[in-house]
Amino acid sequence: MPNRALALVSRAQRRRLLDAEAQARKSGSWPVWRSDPISYGAAGYGWAAEFSTVHHNGVFAVLERAMPDGVRHLGISSLSGVRPTWWEAQRIKDELAGVEATAVEVYPPRDEVVDEADMFHLWVLTAPLPFGLSAHRAADKREAER
Repeated sequence: MPNRALALVSRAQRRRLLDAEAQARKSGSWPVWRSDPISYGAAGYGWAAEFSTVHHNGVFAVLERAMPDGVRHLGISSLSGVRPTWWEAQRIKDELAGVEATAVEVYPPRDEVVDEADMFHLWVLTAPLPFGLSAHRAADKREAER
């Protein structure tokens, strides 16, 4: 489902915006990220009120909030409402949090699911995971940190 913000523009402008997003995603040529502070509550209520920054590049908008333990919560959306591919999410993480950062996507218990916006979430961790695809690499990283 397309982003509700598209309802605020003309049909022709909506088509231009969605075509530009599709072309940028297909080519991988994204505009430069811009980051702007947002005031408390501007992104919603409850935990969404805690988003303090929006990063945007004409392809994706990423809301960011800092958790008390230092974890960064990134809420990713696009005008088209199309879910970022794995590679797009990896690129977003790399560009906004760094190539060495580890981020996870969470699939919570059913009673904790919130589905009020077409937004996809990454949590950028403060330390590497204790496991990984390469058991030796994960163990080496843990050993190097000691």
